[in-house]
Parts: sequence; C-alpha cells; structure tokens
Amino acid sequence: MSYVAESADNDESVRKKQQIDKDISSLESKKLRMTDMLIDGTIFKEVYEEKMVDFTRKLHKLSERKALIEDSICTQKDINRRMSELRDTLEKEKVLDEFDRVVFESIIDRVIVGGYEEDGTPDPYKLTFVLKGNQAGTVPHAKEQFKEKAKKSKEEKRVS
Repeated sequence: MSYVAESADNDESVRKKQQIDKDISSLESKKLRMTDMLIDGTIFKEVYEEKMVDFTRKLHKLSERKALIEDSICTQKDINRRMSELRDTLEKEKVLDEFDRVVFESIIDRVIVGGYEEDGTPDPYKLTFVLKGNQAGTVPHAKEQFKEKAKKSKEEKRVS
C-alpha cells in the first residue's frame, strides 16, 4: 500500500471518528432536551423512558464503533511508524555488494513480475516488491536498468 493510500485510509478513519463524535454529541443533546421536556411536563414519563432507552442503546453502539475506529487508527499509525523506521534503516545502511537471502526474506513478502504501464500497455519487465507490512516498491523498466548497470560494469572492468 502506498503512502497516499495509507494516508487516505487514515484520513477516512479520522473522518468517521469525527462523525461519530458529532453523532454522540447530538444524542447527548437530545437526551438533555428530553429531560427538559419531562421536567416541563411536555411529555409523559413512559415516552421519556422509552426514548432514553433508545438513546442509551444508540450511544452504546456509537461508543463501540468509536473504540474500533480509534483502535484502527492507532494500529495504522503504528504500522506507518514501523515502516518509516524500516525505510530509514534501509536508507542509512550500507549497500550490500552481494545478495543476502536472509535479509531479502526478512523484508520482502513477495515479488510480482510483470505489470502494466499507466497507459495500459503490458510491461513484462516490471518488478513489484511487496514488503512485509503491506508496503510495495515497484521497479519499472527493470530490463533497461539491468542493461545499463551491466554496461557500466563492463566499462569499469575495461578501465581497470
């Protein structure tokens, strides 16, 4: 999942939480108005009690949903923090000169070979590395990059 998608998911969760907070506040206001109406004698006690049971049930459901969304937000923040730490570590560490299978398997969940360009044309040389933690890194035009790297390597060998 990309940063944009993570951010959108997180923003959506925050919006849902804010809406639930508004709904809870609205129900609390309605409860207060119902109490005022009972005191003023505008409604009967039976109607008041029915409405209060209904409001309490709705508040309980909203509170449960709010708790789930808050937990989701915290989990997403934790995942984002851990992925950021992983990226920082990978950027700060020295480049490996040779393939290390243990490092590869501890970071990469799976590799997808092939894909499509933005215009819809197939690209069989596109590599997508799905990192553990639902992150993905794409290497477009992998064939050209490999050829360029091989060409530079040959030139360096000729010079030395």
